[in-house]
Amino acid sequence: MQKPIHITEELQFLDASRVDIQRNAFEELVVKLPDGTSHTDVAPVLTFPLSESSKYISLLDNEENEIGMIQDLKHLPKDSQNILRTELQRRYFMPKITKIYYLAGEFGVTRWVVETNRGEVEFGLKTRYDVVTLDSGKVLIKDADGNRYEIENYHRLDAKSLALLETQI
Repeated sequence: MQKPIHITEELQFLDASRVDIQRNAFEELVVKLPDGTSHTDVAPVLTFPLSESSKYISLLDNEENEIGMIQDLKHLPKDSQNILRTELQRRYFMPKITKIYYLAGEFGVTRWVVETNRGEVEFGLKTRYDVVTLDSGKVLIKDADGNRYEIENYHRLDAKSLALLETQI
């Protein structure tokens, strides 16, 4: 029988209060760890992007190896916290769809014209599998170019938008 794995033995949690995060001249994230080592071109990844947007942040080096995990953003020094928060917002940028004007299939791609909190957008969807509905009424959409969009609660959409969306979910 195999010995159970303890998750805390597998993860390397960093002492966030002693982690320094800066940007270099190329706007890359540079992370200096408590042991004095420094990593350039670091990518922060949210482990639970939908439920915990400021906790359990994995820091990956430029070869996608995990450097360590920040348990909670609020434990970082203020300057590092601000830099990491800005980077996460940029990385997980997801406009919110507020209205759907048009949906139509063309050459195997569904063309969407929508209103978002950032203005009107037109994008294509390759497959219905790129539209995910969650129990809360939230809808997550990934377009053909990899951009992501969110409908906070599709039950709150106007009647026309709801009717168009229901053809895709």
